[in-house]
Amino acid sequence: MVRLSCRGHAFEPVAAVVFDKDGTLADVAEYLKELAIARAVKIAEHFPNLKALLLQAFGVIGDHLDPTGLQAVGTRQENQIAAAAFVATQGIPWIAALEQANAAFTAAEREFTAKAELTPPLPGVIELVQRLHGRGCALAIISSDRRSEIEAFLDTYHLKPFFQCWQGGDEPPTKPDPQVLLRVCDRLGVRPNQTVVIGDADSDGLMAQRGGAAGSIGVTWGWHRPPVLNYCDCILASPLEMQISAD
Repeated sequence: MVRLSCRGHAFEPVAAVVFDKDGTLADVAEYLKELAIARAVKIAEHFPNLKALLLQAFGVIGDHLDPTGLQAVGTRQENQIAAAAFVATQGIPWIAALEQANAAFTAAEREFTAKAELTPPLPGVIELVQRLHGRGCALAIISSDRRSEIEAFLDTYHLKPFFQCWQGGDEPPTKPDPQVLLRVCDRLGVRPNQTVVIGDADSDGLMAQRGGAAGSIGVTWGWHRPPVLNYCDCILASPLEMQISAD
């Protein structure tokens, strides 16, 4: 058990830490922005009038991506359903709209074939993971990204030995459903009230609250324009701010 301290807030005793991936462990801001643009462009090949609306829906604002927007926070399925809803406004039947959105997303993703290589660990997060692991904390990842992408990230940056389990957005339930946290805690062999969630989105904080976690730490270190976080217990701008001590 350890004691985690950040900006005057302490969590103890802590047996496990559950990380988000994108924007928390991985530097994804530019990648996700370009992917959102590519998805909108592919759909606009058939429906040119939807491009601006889709970019707005995905959270692309000028030259940056809204860290609280759909592309940054939502799963692929959630983004696809939103895109399909716009396609359906063009008089396309719903199932056909879903298929067209999926085809556009798949075509866009072919242009970004190695996400892990394009989204390296954010500065300081490897050291934070190593420090927590060295103190005996069980570590896990709950991400809106697909499980295969979590594994690719861990393999690419040699982080898999530090994490005991991980769950992706293609494995329902997804954040902020508390069941996903309870499932991961069960796999780790710890109680939720001994677990701290670290993430860059309100879905992380809500999941922690609803799942009875010891608390949640919001992080802004993955974005040039820090996200507004409403459900975390404290907010850190750098992994170096985290203090870890024996309980």
